[in-house]
Amino acid sequence: DHAVFEQGASAGNVGKEKMVEQKKANPVALLLSSAMMLRHLQFPSFADRLETAVKRVISEGNCRTKDLGGDSTTQQVVDAVIANLD
Repeated sequence: DHAVFEQGASAGNVGKEKMVEQKKANPVALLLSSAMMLRHLQFPSFADRLETAVKRVISEGNCRTKDLGGDSTTQQVVDAVIANLD
């Protein structure tokens, strides 16, 4: 009857206030947790779309946060994922 969806404490941004203030936190784990929630709520097509968009953005390599070897902001990564939603 209950489910919890979170990105986890090992996401690399926890406790790094400077990274959050600079808007450089990696949103990927949160987005993928959201896909898990969508799947649990029986919206598999929406979950698939979100996962595919995240994977596409990461694999293209044009928009990555610092921990993934890039210099994009959190918002830039989110915007790129939104732009890749089919």
